[in-house]
Amino acid sequence: MTPDALSIVVPIRNEVGSVDEFYRRVEALGLADCLIFVDNASTDGTLARLAALPRGQVIRHATNEGWGASVRDGIAASRSTSIVLIDGDLEYPPEAIPRLLAALERHPVVYGSRFCGPRPPEMPLARRLGNAVMSRFYNLLYGQRTTDFATGMKGMRREAAPWQRLRLNGWEHGAEIAVLVAFAGNRIGEIAVDYSPRQSGRSKMRHVREAVKVIGYLLWFRVHGAAAMLGEEKTATDKHR
Repeated sequence: MTPDALSIVVPIRNEVGSVDEFYRRVEALGLADCLIFVDNASTDGTLARLAALPRGQVIRHATNEGWGASVRDGIAASRSTSIVLIDGDLEYPPEAIPRLLAALERHPVVYGSRFCGPRPPEMPLARRLGNAVMSRFYNLLYGQRTTDFATGMKGMRREAAPWQRLRLNGWEHGAEIAVLVAFAGNRIGEIAVDYSPRQSGRSKMRHVREAVKVIGYLLWFRVHGAAAMLGEEKTATDKHR
């Protein structure tokens, strides 16, 4: 698959212990040319490892601009008809990307869910409960049926929503993406993905604080409505209810 058909956007910060393996696994799928790494001011040698990779594009943030800013800049740099967002820490398997792309033929947006497989993911109970609360809250407000609102692996068609309207810089960008999809009249599909707790480095997310922020943004967008978020582009995308 060519970069015109697919972009794999990888926001990354201080993942020197996983970036080489992540690249090898994507390269084994024949998709290394589609990679767009957005390095968010890494300080541990990640950027040097990215610069040594033979394929793919690297965008550098000189300062920590936030995870959402990395996602936004990666999407803006892509020119493909399909976009995959995936973290570079190997918690989500790159080998699931082909299944994600197959599901995109049926759905405009697809989430890789850690919770719709045969076994619950290996993560603390508090994180599982927090994700369940956010997922159900989003579903209630926006008429969706997601099981993993906070997933770090997503696929989307370029025409599914006006991605250029993304504005949030932090972890709350996940709420903005999900709301854009709903306000554009689309429903999120899901595939089951295996989840592997990180083997190196540490999570940058502060889960309780970020969950509270996400719920606040979901309420704010719901109150202010689609017109405030989409403007005149509200009816520009196809509907796939």
